[in-house]
Amino acid sequence: MPFHCETPPLTGSNVRNGGSVVSKAVAAKDYQTSPRSATDLAASIIASRLRLSISTARLVCELADIKG
Repeated sequence: MPFHCETPPLTGSNVRNGGSVVSKAVAAKDYQTSPRSATDLAASIIASRLRLSISTARLVCELADIKG
């Protein structure tokens, strides 16, 4: 898996006090995430606690009538 860095590369030509200077800054963006359903949240909790696959955990939630 390739390494991904959020920090812009430092420029080697602009050196002050022994350190490199960033020539171009990038602002953090707000990422829109879709809301998860209560069943998906319950399934992810069950999957992590019982070490099940997510599809098996969804089936457990459906059979146990867990909907949040």
